[in-house]
Amino acid sequence: MNRLSEYVCPALLLTTAVIAVAPGARAAETVTTTTTAEATTTDKAASGTTDAAVPASSIYNAGEMTVISERDKAGLLELEPNDLLFGLNKSLQETPRAASFVSDTTLERYGIQTVDDLIATSPGTYTSSFYGVSGSVNVRGTLAETYYRGFKRIENRGTYETPVGAASRIDIIRGAPTPNFGPGKVGGLLNFEPKTTKLEDGTYMSDLTSAFDLTVGSYGKKNLAAEAGAPITLGEVKGGAYLYAELEDSDSYYDGIHPKHQMAQLATNFNFANGWSTATGGMVYHAEGYVQTPGWNRVTQDLIDNGTYITGRDTSLIDANGDGDLDPSEITTPNGSLTNGGYGGVGDAATLDTGVGKTQLSRHTVYVSDADFSETWTATLYHDFVKAFSDGSELKFQLFYDSLENERFVSYGYPGAYDSWVGEGRVTYNFSLQPKGTGITIDNSIGGGYRHYDANAKESFNSGRIAVDRRDLSYGATPTDIMDSPFTADGGQDWETDISTKWGDAGIFAISDIKYGMLDLTLGGRYDHYNVETVDDGSLNWSYPLGQDFDGRAGRFTYSASLMLITDMGINPYITHAKTSAVEIGQAGEVSPSLVINDAWISDGKLNEVGVKFSLFDAVVTGTLDAYRQERTRFAQISNTVVGTVAKGVELEARYLATENLSFTFAGNLQKTTIKGPDTSYYIVPCSVYGYTDPTQYYGGACASYNGVAGLGQTGNYEDGTIPQSTTSLFGTYTTDKYDWGQAGGTLGATHVTSTTGKITGVSVKYPAYTLVQASAFYALGNVQVSLNVDNIFDETYFTPLADLYSDAAVLPGKGREWRLSLKYTF
Repeated sequence: MNRLSEYVCPALLLTTAVIAVAPGARAAETVTTTTTAEATTTDKAASGTTDAAVPASSIYNAGEMTVISERDKAGLLELEPNDLLFGLNKSLQETPRAASFVSDTTLERYGIQTVDDLIATSPGTYTSSFYGVSGSVNVRGTLAETYYRGFKRIENRGTYETPVGAASRIDIIRGAPTPNFGPGKVGGLLNFEPKTTKLEDGTYMSDLTSAFDLTVGSYGKKNLAAEAGAPITLGEVKGGAYLYAELEDSDSYYDGIHPKHQMAQLATNFNFANGWSTATGGMVYHAEGYVQTPGWNRVTQDLIDNGTYITGRDTSLIDANGDGDLDPSEITTPNGSLTNGGYGGVGDAATLDTGVGKTQLSRHTVYVSDADFSETWTATLYHDFVKAFSDGSELKFQLFYDSLENERFVSYGYPGAYDSWVGEGRVTYNFSLQPKGTGITIDNSIGGGYRHYDANAKESFNSGRIAVDRRDLSYGATPTDIMDSPFTADGGQDWETDISTKWGDAGIFAISDIKYGMLDLTLGGRYDHYNVETVDDGSLNWSYPLGQDFDGRAGRFTYSASLMLITDMGINPYITHAKTSAVEIGQAGEVSPSLVINDAWISDGKLNEVGVKFSLFDAVVTGTLDAYRQERTRFAQISNTVVGTVAKGVELEARYLATENLSFTFAGNLQKTTIKGPDTSYYIVPCSVYGYTDPTQYYGGACASYNGVAGLGQTGNYEDGTIPQSTTSLFGTYTTDKYDWGQAGGTLGATHVTSTTGKITGVSVKYPAYTLVQASAFYALGNVQVSLNVDNIFDETYFTPLADLYSDAAVLPGKGREWRLSLKYTF
């Protein structure tokens, strides 16, 4: 990497500083033990779960128990190895990949409410705005995929807010997916593990536990969560069931947005005789009011620096039939072709003629109207049937189902309706080999599966009549800046795309973890055979025939190889190389006929990563320092093009248990994401690039480049300015011991984000760097806990650029100071 040396040096200095102060803290006590029953338990009082016995674990010292659980009151350390990442029981410390986990205790202590908040705990997870809805995150500068218990869910690009409260832990893998997870894009993924009665050491809760958690807060925040876990014993059958439910009915920092959701999750686990066990459960989720908003329009540097907004409306537009919006017949598209493949809805019919001036715009005011809506239903189900053999091997049969239904409308002119489901079956056999006389241990995971995806996506773009700048936000929505949609009764606007896709993936995989002395070689590979059938029954004449079926078939072999040196010092360097493949899909998982026609519906990716895992002073200081270079693609809708990207950077994650009461975490990165040129994806651009100098002459319309930034003369590779070059988060948590008067604690942290911008060199507005400070505190006595969270304590003004074709046309103002007060009762 050209700039790798610039990244590594600061990261190494920071690591050295963290390690240097660690000896000042009392090292974790160690005691010799021969039974797991004597192990100290993790403090779970805050999460309402029963304490789990922590056996002697290979994560730390064999034959010796490291008493760190009493120090880890914020749930920062993984206490048991697990098979979540590679299908093999490996701790994160011995996994040759950049990966983080966030426990339910950490979620609570750090006040993490959405996936966007994970930037506080995991480096490289800054996310550009998906129209104000926290559906997915970016990892290493590109969109991450979301998994549930190791199975990929349906894409969520700002469709609904991904719930985090039902998770017992969230794993963030930076880089390529592991072969047992199935094919996927390099970059990263989030894996959610539901709350269950099964504990980390494989045992079950011994007592019934339940809790109610009521949260109120600023801007009408109202949330009620309830959970209950029950151990169940029926003769030789032992297990349990865990139920989690949540209701949200709130207003928002942004005027006119009122998010509501309801969800329920059930997880059951049972051990039967003769080594058989099952895991069955699922989650149902319904949401409405999470409407998408581009934020602020009419973006200028003066607006960002001083809050000065250009006002004015175009009164030449008339809602002739009085139905509250503009039908296609009520608006004509002025002008048309511009130079270099540009398009301009400008001219006399786009001129602001009333109320022209300037004003100060509140951050509470964003692009939304009473006509905007979004409603989502999802259902997720799973079933595992597992046989454990006496020789330590294991056979797994797993089934998974996920569905999504969503209807939405954004009043500047973007309606969408999505109906998708995915089903997957997987068989896995895990076994170990120890060739005699070699000193080699080989842990293996082999298997195969089939994944079927059925998607329907309907969208409209109002045939070029969309103009985000048409609305004067200081005045509010009017019928002449609300576009018609297929959801209205008059039927003026139809579905311009109506893509129905069925695609499948039959795959086999194998993973081997080979240990010899201090060397640990992990090899993985999979072969996938894909098939796809797709048709577009929409009304817009694209570059392919409408109503005609297109099909394709293809095969891909992908692999990963990692080598780690495991030392007695707790410093484990590693190197990883991986090649991936994935189907190029839209918002509902559909595949554009254009991609099938051009044999571009499957894309490849590559990853090179080097790093070092460290666990020092009996796990008082743990973390990862890594450097990476990755290549992957992303699908650009409207233009139906696949855009290549190259990302490289350095990441540091460190967790420091300073004392039995005080802990610190650091997550930071330096990165650069480059978009490969020529980028010809359709892009909305400021009309100034075509020579228009007076905004009042074009804010009633819009300009776009059919050939993307390449059509503006920017034909080479260029940096994606919507992703900051660096983000850093530093948090400290203090928790008292338990006393007769109860227990208390607090968390204070800050996240710094460097400046961002758009994609057009020399034209894009620059959004300044910012630092957000947040704090939380709790007090627990007996069965009652009260907690207070305050976000953005100093009411910092900041901005988040949009993630798609409107990156230079709109920006989301960040939320100001918010608070939440929670009352939790556990019994």
